[in-house]
Amino acid sequence: MTCLVEKAIATLVETSIDSLLLLKRLCGTHI
Repeated sequence: MTCLVEKAIATLVETSIDSLLLLKRLCGTHI
């Protein structure tokens, strides 16, 4: 269970970081 939870958290963190980078790129292009 702990391994699965850690993997899920890791994937969520990676996706959140990717989304943040995309938002920064979009904001940068608009500005």
